[in-house]
Amino acid sequence: MVDKSRFRTPEAADRFWTAYDATLSLWDVPHQAYDVTTRFGLTHINVAGLEALPPLVLIHGAQISSPVWYPNIGALSRYFRVYAPDVVDQMGRSVPTHRLRTPEDCANWLTETLDALGLDHICLIGHSQGGWQALNLALALPERIDRLVLLSPSGSLGRMRWQFMFHMLPVFIRPTRRNFYRAFQWMTTEPLGTHHPLTEQFMIGAQAYKPQELNLGVVSRFSDEALRSLAMPVLLLIGEHDGTCRPKVEIERARRLIPQIEAELVLNGGHLFPVDQADITNNRILAFLKPELYDANYIPHANTS
Repeated sequence: MVDKSRFRTPEAADRFWTAYDATLSLWDVPHQAYDVTTRFGLTHINVAGLEALPPLVLIHGAQISSPVWYPNIGALSRYFRVYAPDVVDQMGRSVPTHRLRTPEDCANWLTETLDALGLDHICLIGHSQGGWQALNLALALPERIDRLVLLSPSGSLGRMRWQFMFHMLPVFIRPTRRNFYRAFQWMTTEPLGTHHPLTEQFMIGAQAYKPQELNLGVVSRFSDEALRSLAMPVLLLIGEHDGTCRPKVEIERARRLIPQIEAELVLNGGHLFPVDQADITNNRILAFLKPELYDANYIPHANTS
């Protein structure tokens, strides 16, 4: 479905979709695209891995879209049928009819997406605001989440630091290449460069979408009671240099409250550690989701302190 109404001009829409496809071309495995309908609009999903493999759902961060999983998709799709949706009211190829305004909206949208795909039981991974989405769904639909992976789940475990808005606001007020490079430099320990497809996609999106379309999604700190109620095994990874939060404080809170938690800092990782520390991230996720692949004491390059 082609919908250019969210963009400043039809030409801007074409530029963004070209940039989106350039990032998606970094997926180094065969993949397909599916569209499913929910009451919140049409959801676009990029899928990789054999159909017979167990399902794994990946939820991206705010305004970045599903191609961002390019450093992780090869490793994960060896063992899972991976479903990576574009969050329905964020940048991407989904076409919203209603904004996700509440935690209930977010859980209902994801539940309807899973229903449309015929997925009864899944493993679930979310990064940044997508980590909040994943945790929110696990609380609303625990019977369908076998294992949960939270990658720097922004605002879920503690307050977002003011430095995040300080560094990100300029890219939406004045979306120049220099401002985008500086923002990505702050979020990653290994800068992607000014012309990397991911930075190009994010920059072109901020220039192409109408300002009212560029929201950061729903985020709220989950209560102690909610975290204690999580019944499934949970892996929490936060980059040790993540400037959007206080990593050690959030790790400590998760360990204190979540019953079946493995919580670690990713050495030399920033907020975008699934990209800048992809091998470490992939190995640690697979050690959690597929423990039979690893020795019981194998924790690859993670800091458990």
